[in-house]
Amino acid sequence: MVTIEEDLEMLATAIDMGIDPFPPPRKKRPWAKYAIASFMSIMMISWVSKFLMRFA
Repeated sequence: MVTIEEDLEMLATAIDMGIDPFPPPRKKRPWAKYAIASFMSIMMISWVSKFLMRFA
């Protein structure tokens, strides 16, 4: 079990070493959503074209 004093000591040590223990939040980048959406679109077009080619 870590006590409050030990937590404060680790926090002070990190600050002395130049480490920011509470960095600002990162800006969100939606690249993963775009990649998944484009992949799913390509797959759906592929499946539809295969389905339609069976009846052509």
